[in-house]
Amino acid sequence: MDITYLGVGSVKLSGRQLSVLVDPYDESAGLGKLKVNADVTVVTSPEVKGPKIGMVVDGPGEYEIKGSLVTGTQAKLHIDGTDDKPRATIYTVDLDDINVAITGNVAAELTDSQVEAIGTVDVLVVPVGGHGLTLDSTGAAQMVSRLEPKFVIPVHYDDSKTKYAMPQDDLKKFLDEMGASPEPVAKLKLNAKELPEETTVVVLERSGA
Repeated sequence: MDITYLGVGSVKLSGRQLSVLVDPYDESAGLGKLKVNADVTVVTSPEVKGPKIGMVVDGPGEYEIKGSLVTGTQAKLHIDGTDDKPRATIYTVDLDDINVAITGNVAAELTDSQVEAIGTVDVLVVPVGGHGLTLDSTGAAQMVSRLEPKFVIPVHYDDSKTKYAMPQDDLKKFLDEMGASPEPVAKLKLNAKELPEETTVVVLERSGA
């Protein structure tokens, strides 16, 4: 399986039998029209307004698609108050024997039942920009500590090109929090038999950047 970063909070998972588009952005991001093909689009919150391609999964539940399992676990958005009904969905995508978790813009405090539902995480895709829009570097690091993934892919940060509803921190803040300094790569190529023993941060270049 390959993972590419498309911009904002969007990634594409490309497996042998299935391709999954996560949280497509719209043209307000200033990155032009999103041009990508996929079998399935998963949407982590109602705030995601980009183009949906193929089958759309936009809420909690279990979805078996072409032999792969997509599981949605209900969660609170980062901006939700304690009394608000949860409006977000954390997804896990079991693709080519690799479990990818996509948090979206959720609150950092996961319950034990949420962690159990998410299960073993091989790859965690987590936003890091902060300022009330998403998790900040500290909250994202807390999420990493809670889920203990093999790989972490940070998204949704200031790259000097993307337009956000409010300013976002740059990526360095999260990397410093994690004590990591990886060189950016075009895509993450994954093999279920070759996963690291310790959590590894991977910085993906934005596709088309």
